[in-house]
Amino acid sequence: MNEEEQPLLFTPLVRQADAPMPEWLFGSSGMAGLPSSLHPTQGVNVAVGVDIIEVDRIRKVFERHGERFLKRVFTDLEVAQSRGKMSRLAGRFAVKEAISKALGTGIRGVGWREMEVVHLRSGRPSVRLHGKARRRAEYLGLNAFDVSMADLAQFSIAIAVAIQASSLTAATQMSDSSIELETGKQYE
Repeated sequence: MNEEEQPLLFTPLVRQADAPMPEWLFGSSGMAGLPSSLHPTQGVNVAVGVDIIEVDRIRKVFERHGERFLKRVFTDLEVAQSRGKMSRLAGRFAVKEAISKALGTGIRGVGWREMEVVHLRSGRPSVRLHGKARRRAEYLGLNAFDVSMADLAQFSIAIAVAIQASSLTAATQMSDSSIELETGKQYE
């Protein structure tokens, strides 16, 4: 097979921008067992996570475990902003699943409450990472994280997008970044 016929093989965002690709990612044969060579990542890298959940599943868990479930999975602010609506709690649950996928850890690698989904005054959801989730984002050199969710009567769906720029660019942007507060004003 000539080079033009070889497929491009892309890999998920699982490492720092300038670090070599981990061999474990490709199984026991490592990169040698791949059907084609890896396409090198350049500039900005993106990781995406998506999740969908039945609202009734969250309702049943809440009915069975009540406050214990809420305290294990959601922060006080998340519960307050959900205003007692199961579809909103399910949406946040789906966002947390999507965030863990974008971080490349799955839910076993980070705690539920380490991923906080809060709404800005505009209603737009925003992400706050704590503990292991924050350390994972810092390790990957993420300099942006965005989420979106949609709630229906029966289902909630969410998507999370993490952005990694080269380590030099990410460090510069993180040190020079301003924070948008709930009022929408920019502050240094």
